[in-house]
Amino acid sequence: MDQTTSHGVDRAVRRHLLRRTAGLLLSVSALLVIASCASGGREADNPFRRGSVKNEIEIRVVNLNFSDATLWAHVRSARQRLGIVGGKRDAVFHVPWEFVDPLRIEIDLLAGDRCVTSSLTVAPGDVVELQIAANLRMTQGCG
Repeated sequence: MDQTTSHGVDRAVRRHLLRRTAGLLLSVSALLVIASCASGGREADNPFRRGSVKNEIEIRVVNLNFSDATLWAHVRSARQRLGIVGGKRDAVFHVPWEFVDPLRIEIDLLAGDRCVTSSLTVAPGDVVELQIAANLRMTQGCG
């Protein structure tokens, strides 16, 4: 009689556990469905996607020299004119830039000296800051 009772209890316990498990699974499934609907079909974040990075670089120039300076970007074997920064003025230039490449900037003072900065590796989206010293030869990177 003890064995029958224990089997009867085991069956009752199993039924109870199955009902609870089924209810729990149903609740979890409902939460997953709600969570997937709430995401609104948003694309998963991809750290390797470069959509937010601009395909350009920004060059910020502070000219502490009294003379106007014409600036040129040297990239690979090309030389591209950036523009002119007035004496004792600031300017910002945007240059299309798609790859990681070395950049050198040529500074040509009006009726004065000229120098080319040392090479700096630049990637799309980077910001380069250049300060032209009052004495051009004191500008960092100019030789």
